[in-house]
Amino acid sequence: MLEKPVRTAWIAAVVVLTALTVWVITQVPSGSTEAEAPQNVAADHPEPEAQAKPAPKPQAVPNPAVANRCPATAAACVDERLRISWLQHDGKITYGPVPVMPGTQGAADSVATPKGVFRVQYKDADHVSGEFGEPMQNAVFFAAGGIAFHQGSLVSTSHGCVHLSPQDSARYYKELDRGAQVAVF
Repeated sequence: MLEKPVRTAWIAAVVVLTALTVWVITQVPSGSTEAEAPQNVAADHPEPEAQAKPAPKPQAVPNPAVANRCPATAAACVDERLRISWLQHDGKITYGPVPVMPGTQGAADSVATPKGVFRVQYKDADHVSGEFGEPMQNAVFFAAGGIAFHQGSLVSTSHGCVHLSPQDSARYYKELDRGAQVAVF
């Protein structure tokens, strides 16, 4: 077992790399590849003044992780494939996307997080799993069987819950009220 400071540093590195990956994914327009990205040739070969074209207006880059995947009525969204989640209001992201670790079918000692649209049933800041005896800080329960957002490992799969970092679990706990809609896809 790694010493606690080394383990903490390793987990922090994984979180940073995951967040960077999510950021990169959200910057590439849907359907494009890196090879199709425009190159900055103007810096190497400036065009003559007479042929200079006006700079294109900035356009909103569609976020492939959220485009048409999460209902606008949902307060929280989970993309299991990309392992990200975000909070939103009227379809506009208010927090995130942040890295998550959902349950995964086929992984050892894991159960897949159910997909669908759910409602927050209750919250418990200091919950302990009755089935596994594990702490579930900042638990926001949204699906049958004790499925919740809660603080947990971002490298080890869960028993169906959605693990968040300590900071993100505190934000979800604060922002999601009973009855709030949660979409998992």
